[in-house]
Amino acid sequence: MLLFLASGLCKVDSLDVRVCRELFRDRAGPLLRSDFRRSYRSMARKLQVDEVTVRNRIKRFQQSGFLKGWQLIVNPRLLGVSLAQLWFDVRPPSAKDELVRKLGLIHGVLAISDSYGSSLALVIMFESELAAKKEFELIARMSNAQNLARANIPFPVCTIELTHTDWRIIKAIQTNPRQSYSIISREVGTSQKTVKRRLRRMIQEKALFVIPSWNPRALDGAIIADLVVFYANPGSKTDLDNRIVSRFDALLVSTRLSDIEHGFFNLLIRNISEAKEILVWVNEQPGVGKAFIELVQDRIEVYESFNERVDKKLTEASMSIGAR
Repeated sequence: MLLFLASGLCKVDSLDVRVCRELFRDRAGPLLRSDFRRSYRSMARKLQVDEVTVRNRIKRFQQSGFLKGWQLIVNPRLLGVSLAQLWFDVRPPSAKDELVRKLGLIHGVLAISDSYGSSLALVIMFESELAAKKEFELIARMSNAQNLARANIPFPVCTIELTHTDWRIIKAIQTNPRQSYSIISREVGTSQKTVKRRLRRMIQEKALFVIPSWNPRALDGAIIADLVVFYANPGSKTDLDNRIVSRFDALLVSTRLSDIEHGFFNLLIRNISEAKEILVWVNEQPGVGKAFIELVQDRIEVYESFNERVDKKLTEASMSIGAR
């Protein structure tokens, strides 16, 4: 059994890893859950434990501060934007704290992962490749980074037409995607049946996802590790992904495998030595172009610019109704 002693969570065992996986992981798509309103009962059936156990584990995550909440993500295709993740080193490393503060002020930066050492990772939103290039060049200058690795965050095609009511529902669950139907109904001014039907439709059509807001500092006896693998040969990707998932299943919290050029694996590990062993094994696998592992010590989220896009869509939908 995988076992960590942690003052924040008391202890994190193999079942906790599996519960996190059910909460966070959607292997077929981006590092986000699309079925975010699934019941704890269905999670319990999948894990082959009782529902009370699942509820208690999640409650402990929340009370410890490890799971701070959720952020609703509207499929960027519906907002006319794209998302990418960047990894880079800060030079000098002593400038990292001030850089993190400045990066949080850049419009389009949504999340900053601060790793031990000199490394940072960003999730960034952009409207076009030209805009992305300018943003990346700015970040490279600010950080004095010699190398900046980039991977697009793919989202499924979504052709659904969202109505004014849909956007109001989205606004109502933006910071609490599991909000009760009755509360959403009162806020939107429509029936619970309508809310449930429209939410189900948006989820099924891959219009909505959620991403967890988590605090690595709450895991005193464990470390959040981000393993990033770039492939030398896209043809070997599926086999390599499956081998990595199988090898580290007991540690694996979430994955992002839908991009043809890279794979992202979020792990819960015990120490730096284990991270080194994982990286050695991965780099020995045929088909790996390069791989690195980052040990995350903090995560800063600044979704204001993304939420502004949602607000703009809601305003446009309201004006459209008013013009009729």
